[in-house]
Amino acid sequence: MTKMNCILVTACIVLVAFCSSGYALRCYHCENSPSLCKTNSTCLATEDTCLQMKFGKLRTSSCWKASQCSMNDIAEFFQLDNFDFFCCQHDLCNEGAILGLNKAAFSIASVLTMFWMLL
Repeated sequence: MTKMNCILVTACIVLVAFCSSGYALRCYHCENSPSLCKTNSTCLATEDTCLQMKFGKLRTSSCWKASQCSMNDIAEFFQLDNFDFFCCQHDLCNEGAILGLNKAAFSIASVLTMFWMLL
């Protein structure tokens, strides 16, 4: 019975990690911040992506449209020439690349644990 409980807990963790809950996307939202953003907001229905940009020592995080997640569109909107950016499409994913990597590693480890328990 304990093995079954472990399998169910692992399955729930994987489902939570990969499923969306059906409400609007939430993204971190800060403009020209020298540190990682701590403020978040609910995106508009037309905004389906979270954006994080870094230019120099400043970061901007916001809701964005996936169709406009290109170097040219972002450069034109923010009037910038030299910047790095990434777009992602799940809640609060624009906090930073390191956190996203940790969540992905946790999800993969959960799946591997579940398969190991089944053997």
